[in-house]
Amino acid sequence: MNEWVSSILSIVIVLVFLVGLEQVGKRLGWTDETIRKSVHIAVGHWALLAVWLIETWYVAAVPLVFFTFANAFLLYKSPSPVHQTERKSFGTVYYPIALLVILFFFFETEPLAFLAGSLVLAWGDGLAALVGRKYGTVTYDLYGQKRSFQGSMAMFLSSYAVLFLLFLWDDVPLWQVVTYGFIISVVATLTEAISYRDWDNFTIPIVVAVATSLLL
Repeated sequence: MNEWVSSILSIVIVLVFLVGLEQVGKRLGWTDETIRKSVHIAVGHWALLAVWLIETWYVAAVPLVFFTFANAFLLYKSPSPVHQTERKSFGTVYYPIALLVILFFFFETEPLAFLAGSLVLAWGDGLAALVGRKYGTVTYDLYGQKRSFQGSMAMFLSSYAVLFLLFLWDDVPLWQVVTYGFIISVVATLTEAISYRDWDNFTIPIVVAVATSLLL
C-alpha cells in the first residue's frame, strides 16, 4: 500500500475508533475524565500503525499535524468530553506536537525510541491520572499542583509493563529489558511528577524517547 494512502488511512482509523470509544463510554456511564483518558491511551497506539504502515517521517507527520490543528480547534469549539476538564487543558495539543518532535528524530533511525515515547505517554500518563483521581489518598504538592503517590505508582508500573513488552518484542536482551526498562520508567515517573500542568504530555514522550535512545 502506498505510504501516503496509509498515512491518510491511519487518520481515518483513529477518528473512527475515537468516536466509537466516546460513544461506548457515554453508553456505559463513564465520567468525562474516564472517557478523556481512555481516548488519551488509545491515541498513543497510532504510533504502532505508523511504524507498521509508513516508512518516511514526513509522511508519518501528516496525521500528527492534522490532529494538532484539529485538537486546537476543538479545544475551543467542541462540547466533547475529550476536551472537557475542570480548566482549559492544552494537553491534547501538546500530545501530537511532542510526537512530532520524537518522530522527526527517531522514526526512521530508532523506531523503538519513538514507540517507547508514544506508548509510555499513552499508558503511563493515562493510568496515572485515572488511578490518582480515584485512589489518590496520599498526595504531595509541587508548586501548587497536587499529585498522588498512587498515581505515581500507576505511572511507574504501567510504564515498566509497556517498556518490558516493547523491548521483548524488539528482541532486546533480557537483562536490558529488566534494568533499562526500570531506569526509564523511573525517569518517566519523575518527569510526570515535576511537569507543570499539561506539559507532561510534551515532556514525557521526549524524555522517554531520548532515554531509550541513549540506553539502547
